[in-house]
Amino acid sequence: MLDEILKLLHPFVPFVTEELWRVTAEHGKIKRHHMLALDAWPQHDGLDDAEAEGEIGWVIDLINAIRSVRVEMNIPAATQLPLVLVGTPPQTAARARQWSEFVQRLARISEISFADAAPKGAVQLVVRGEVAALPLAGVIDIAAERARLAKEMAKADADIARVDAKLGNPNFVARAPEEVVEEEKEKREEALARKAKIAEALKRLDGST
Repeated sequence: MLDEILKLLHPFVPFVTEELWRVTAEHGKIKRHHMLALDAWPQHDGLDDAEAEGEIGWVIDLINAIRSVRVEMNIPAATQLPLVLVGTPPQTAARARQWSEFVQRLARISEISFADAAPKGAVQLVVRGEVAALPLAGVIDIAAERARLAKEMAKADADIARVDAKLGNPNFVARAPEEVVEEEKEKREEALARKAKIAEALKRLDGST
């Protein structure tokens, strides 16, 4: 069942599922040892085992959430972070222990612990209704990181304003080739997406203080 679930999830998170496939094969948890990307995709109308999907799906979502925070916070790739699961129910705690090796390897986590409340100086993330915290005290300079993100936010705002000025100019819209106008619109969307990510990172920092 595990290999079928990994194949179903692979198109959405290929790097994570590929690594899970490789590691589980090494530990004898699946029978086949070839690369997931070379296997034929099963044809399913839905998942055969919702409980199993919920388990591996939570693991993948947790890994992706931690990876996103690491990028947002500009945390060096080699830095190992502790992970604290907050107010975790027994089922999720058991799930975390079972998959701890994969979470630690794929998300660069040094250890997984459990607590009733998030430690001070930790950023919090919610994964399928469960709270996880990454203590960043001593890992990054919170003030310096906030200043860096504020600078990135200002740059995103400037990019948006520059595109808006072009698109708001009737002469530019009338004379520029259609593909140029579309390119400017794409630049605006990219800047908006970047701004949203920066805002989320700032929100996480504010929650850690």
